[in-house]
Amino acid sequence: MDIIPEGLPAPRADFQYLICRLYALNAMGKATTEYATILLFPCCPLELVPFRQLSLKFMIMAIWIKVNRKLSLTSALDAIEQELNHLGDVADFINISTMASWQQMILTAFTLFLSRDINMVSGKQMTSLQDGDIGLFLNILIHHKTRNVQYPIRGPDGFAWDFYQQSGGSDQCAPFLFGLASQHR
Repeated sequence: MDIIPEGLPAPRADFQYLICRLYALNAMGKATTEYATILLFPCCPLELVPFRQLSLKFMIMAIWIKVNRKLSLTSALDAIEQELNHLGDVADFINISTMASWQQMILTAFTLFLSRDINMVSGKQMTSLQDGDIGLFLNILIHHKTRNVQYPIRGPDGFAWDFYQQSGGSDQCAPFLFGLASQHR
């Protein structure tokens, strides 16, 4: 499947999918050889954020610049263009509305993280987070490294992966930290 919108400086990416067939039941309640529905689940090692054209790390870094420098959404656009000047054509579709949606996505993730009883940060950090320190949350996301020693995933993708695993993973139908899986819609 081609997921890169035209004009973005990114290579084409292909993803494998796990096919899950739901078989129809006959009048006696036994599965037939005909299947009623096919569900596709992406087999990606990292979480994709639904309906976003840029990486999770980019969105986190953009909001980190805004929060860390205490900028308005308008001022943040200029700072992001200067700080991340290698954007080229990508900067054309970043606007105040886009930034506001990223900020809302991060605030939703922040609330979800605080609502879970999982051990991913120190006690001192958790106290600051519970006091509403969104800047600390962004710093934790940016500098996180998964606990998988052999193949660590760094940054917000790694944090989201650890959150998903510590929340129970697929065995518990755990929520994603960023975005909603189709089974939660």
